[in-house]
Amino acid sequence: MLDQSKKAGVINIGSYCELSINGIHLFAVKNTFSGTHLRLFSPLEFIRVKENLDEDERLLFRTSVNKARTRLEILGCSEEKLKTYFKSGLEYQQSNNLEHNCDDDDEQMYYRDLTFENYSNCLRSILEISNLDIYNDDIMKIYPHLSIQPISKVIIEKLSSGGYLNPFFYDEIYENEEHLLDYLLDIYMCLINSQDDTFVEYDLTHIIHGRWVDEFEVLKYYDNFMDTTVIVTEGKTDIKILSRSLEILFPEYKHLFTFFDFHNYKADGGASYLTKLIKSFSAARIRNRIVAVFDNDTAAEAEIQSLLTIPILKNIKIIKLPKLDFCSSYPTLGPTGKSYLDINGLAVSIELFFGEDIIKNNHEFFPIKWTNYVEKLDMYQGSIVNKGELIIKMEEKLNNPDLNNQDWSKLILLWESIFLADLSAN
Repeated sequence: MLDQSKKAGVINIGSYCELSINGIHLFAVKNTFSGTHLRLFSPLEFIRVKENLDEDERLLFRTSVNKARTRLEILGCSEEKLKTYFKSGLEYQQSNNLEHNCDDDDEQMYYRDLTFENYSNCLRSILEISNLDIYNDDIMKIYPHLSIQPISKVIIEKLSSGGYLNPFFYDEIYENEEHLLDYLLDIYMCLINSQDDTFVEYDLTHIIHGRWVDEFEVLKYYDNFMDTTVIVTEGKTDIKILSRSLEILFPEYKHLFTFFDFHNYKADGGASYLTKLIKSFSAARIRNRIVAVFDNDTAAEAEIQSLLTIPILKNIKIIKLPKLDFCSSYPTLGPTGKSYLDINGLAVSIELFFGEDIIKNNHEFFPIKWTNYVEKLDMYQGSIVNKGELIIKMEEKLNNPDLNNQDWSKLILLWESIFLADLSAN
């Protein structure tokens, strides 16, 4: 029997919102939306689509597999974690079958053939069929290659029955086994077995038109999003550049990050202070994912080495600004005059990521000036000249971004390294 509910004086028949990849319906929720499913999207990806004059306007989120997968990786998913999840779930079910002397031949064959690789291959063969109608009774006749594998049959049966699309459960999941489920990893399994440019959609049309929820309620989910990665750096300039550049370069990931607030809390800066923060976060057992970004210079190296003997939390990832190719032969000023040296690891700060349109004058890079000697590492520390002037120019660039005519390549490189670091921090 269909569920019914009165809202605003109108009787509404139960409605579903559906998550699909490549036009294939994979997951559905009745009369509401799933925060888990919304994690695949950005609020910027909510769209209205009217595909023809005879149909109502569709209300949905749409993104690419690549972006959805990146978001889940920022949120903690990884192939390593997925394989561990798969292994533990499969071992549980195999031991459960032995314990209860399962005599279902199909079920025994399923678990006999089930491996991470086999499941991935079968799932991939299904997801590559655009707009596959999972409710078609003749699906195995239309696509005979799917009927060869018992695993493929089970996947199709799960999809068409609305069951959990979960690899290590042959049929329905009992309440006492809910703890074995990880909905993000189940979706992540689908994403890593789909083409990067394939569409991922979350269709909210029916639950919004049916007045179960409204658009404001759905989008408010992102306003209250708390499962963010915290970025901490050596100082307020780094934070300002990172936070503003994220909005410009990768606005679709903006809601997944928060930034340490140096300004309002008058916090101290510097490599040594960042080290103290990392120690404090570990001591307090902070649960958020944290990426601590040091400069790629001598002072940072000394601090990072001091942290090697301390039990830092696994959710805290310590990185340095990435190596820059053009810094392998960079102009420097020292007691012996001007020379060209590899300054990676010695004097690379956030200013070197501003772009050549900022850090060059008359086609020449602003040089690094050596400032002090770090005895512990037997290396010199340096910084770029005219730093204050360069920061002012960068603020103007952030206020008036032009991605086609300005150099943003180094900040893109930096953010890509943070995305990868966040993945390995989980």
